[in-house]
Amino acid sequence: MNGVSCQPLLDRLTFALVKTGVISDLSKKKTELEKIKFCLGVEVTYSDVKINVRGEIQNLLDVLYEKSEDHSKSEALALKAKNQGSKAYLKKKDREALNCFSESICLAPTESSVLPLALANRSAVLYQMRRYKEALQDMEWAESACYPAALRHKLLVRRCRCYLSLDNIKKAKEVLEVCNNHVHLVPLEAKDKYETEVADLKQKIENHVPTNSTITPQEDLQQPSLYVGENKTVKYITNAFEMRENDKFGRHIVAVEEVSKGCEVFVEKPYAAILLPEHHKTHCHTCFSRLLTSFPCTGCRDAIFCNEECRRASRPWHQYECGILHILSSVGIAHLALRILLITGWKLNCYIRLEEVVEGKVAGFGEKGVYNGPDLIDKYRAVFHLLPHFNSCLLEDQLQYCLAAILLATAISDKTNFIKENMDENGEKTDLDVPHLASAVMRHIAQLVSNAHAITQLMPSDSYGHSRVEQIKQIRVASAIYPTASMMNHSCKPNIINSFYKDVLVIRTTEDIKPGDQVSNCYGPHYCRQTREERQEALKQQYFFTCKCEPCTQPKYMKSEASWSGFYCENCGGPSSWMGNEDPGGCNAENNEGVLLCLQCHRVQRPSAHLVYTCSRVNSLHESGEEAIRKGNLPDAVSLLRNAIQIGSKVYLPENQYFLRVRDTLARALADSGDYENCTLELQECLQFMEQRYGPESIELAHEFLKYSEVLELTAAVNDRHQDELRIVKKRINDIFTLNYGPQWKIYLSTSAIK
Repeated sequence: MNGVSCQPLLDRLTFALVKTGVISDLSKKKTELEKIKFCLGVEVTYSDVKINVRGEIQNLLDVLYEKSEDHSKSEALALKAKNQGSKAYLKKKDREALNCFSESICLAPTESSVLPLALANRSAVLYQMRRYKEALQDMEWAESACYPAALRHKLLVRRCRCYLSLDNIKKAKEVLEVCNNHVHLVPLEAKDKYETEVADLKQKIENHVPTNSTITPQEDLQQPSLYVGENKTVKYITNAFEMRENDKFGRHIVAVEEVSKGCEVFVEKPYAAILLPEHHKTHCHTCFSRLLTSFPCTGCRDAIFCNEECRRASRPWHQYECGILHILSSVGIAHLALRILLITGWKLNCYIRLEEVVEGKVAGFGEKGVYNGPDLIDKYRAVFHLLPHFNSCLLEDQLQYCLAAILLATAISDKTNFIKENMDENGEKTDLDVPHLASAVMRHIAQLVSNAHAITQLMPSDSYGHSRVEQIKQIRVASAIYPTASMMNHSCKPNIINSFYKDVLVIRTTEDIKPGDQVSNCYGPHYCRQTREERQEALKQQYFFTCKCEPCTQPKYMKSEASWSGFYCENCGGPSSWMGNEDPGGCNAENNEGVLLCLQCHRVQRPSAHLVYTCSRVNSLHESGEEAIRKGNLPDAVSLLRNAIQIGSKVYLPENQYFLRVRDTLARALADSGDYENCTLELQECLQFMEQRYGPESIELAHEFLKYSEVLELTAAVNDRHQDELRIVKKRINDIFTLNYGPQWKIYLSTSAIK
């Protein structure tokens, strides 16, 4: 998105209003509208510079509007990208050619002669890559975009070959018949080659043997479905759960019958969702599928889709965002708040906000007693009644929300017909102007801070560069609002896990749940990943409550946390926990900050000179080893890291997270050196403590098993004694990922462990 960001201006305005004391006046304004109008009228002088909030925002937007041409269609740029793709294709650089043709398709205006040619050329690349279904789709799009009749014979031959490769002999024969009927329309200079190709296809069809050579697409995988059906009064959750409300827990979800681990208990589409800017060129803007081929927006070059269905589904919001998406997407979660309103429409917002009576019923339930029902009004009602916690936010945050909302509302007013289209029959704007629109956006921003979900996908990590050991991690691709899932309360030790099928939130149980048990989600701070103090601080700051879940109140969990930064006690040899502000990581102890608390003899002491020296030495060896890996000097890397392990094992507990990182780096160096036997030994050590910390069915352990399986695969290729262990590990990986993410987890991975 060319690095556009409005955040620097918002930060500068916030800083100025804080320093001049104006922010204290903001706290006196009670409603969202009052706060917005106050901000719009602010004019202050700071450091001899006069600052007018409304003027500053308008000036920034005017500059960004001038750059909007960089986000519109361009015939010349489309032609340039197509030509670059053709050159790459001739050099057999398929991936480069694919990217160039896709760029051309995004850049080409709808009526451009370049568009059908780029689509047809991309289909040729896809055929070479054995992505036959995608190639067929591109050929269909090319023809619908008026592909030249004189060249149609090329598509007919390619289409027949695709169906043949897909083992669809019926379709291949149908296309072959079209090919035969098309002979008289083929240009004279191409007729001989065409007739030879058609004859060859006829022979191949007659002698065809199924190849089963295609890649299973996402849509062919098993669709998620709710365990024992859907609840009749709370949509998108299993009938084994229900929503309850009381003073202690507020609205919350409780099991009414026993549910085993691994069951799908929530399956919910978002009310609204936004793709993060860094994924705008790689994912569908509607369903967030990662795209090999893209179907472009007809009006701008910024939005791409899976197909016409996804493009059509985007119309409620993209009709307004088209051409200014680069501006709207530059303010983070505020963009999602605006999209909620674009989907809803102003009149429905006014009805729910001003007219509907909620007294006597649980907030969010409709007139028919259903929460988050099938109609737009029922869905928006559920969103609107999520708690905003606005007055609990820091004043600086409130000010940021106001400024972001004003910026978005101004852009919508300047560049779209949203206000005009939402006038009433008499031409009145029904109180719709920049202040009113901004106040509605601001309410949703405050709600989203506590209720938005991050949509994630499993992808190979590039953190290891060209290492032979592949790392898999969760990548955040989008933000969304799921009003039914938002009804779950938090626990640092949740009994469910979130995963995503495209944009659909799929929640599975990770343990057996009994009738009467509350169903709890993790809002981010997890007992296996953060200490109690870190979790409490994060939850208090963002969600405004003190967590009293089991890991936050039971001493046994705090003892486990202590080992993450643990050392051997220099007095008794027992486990000693580092009590400092930062992760020791080999450097905090060196700087002599913090103290050590022994969990066995209970002695509190400063780190000795020996411990400080040892930590410093391990840290230095580790850094040198990593640098040697980056330079490709693997023998030195292995030597340095082995030395670090040998020295560090005398002071670090084996489960110390920094020391495990050192061991993991050694495993990587050994794998890259081809010493797979010793690499497996190091990874086994890591696996032991990963399982101890995260649990035998944790997703963290599964990621570690993926690395281990890759090395085992390489080791088993030269030593059969590892084959049995490899089979066990593969099954373990599949069992853990399926429990946590369901069968569709395989779509995101292509490691040898699951082929």
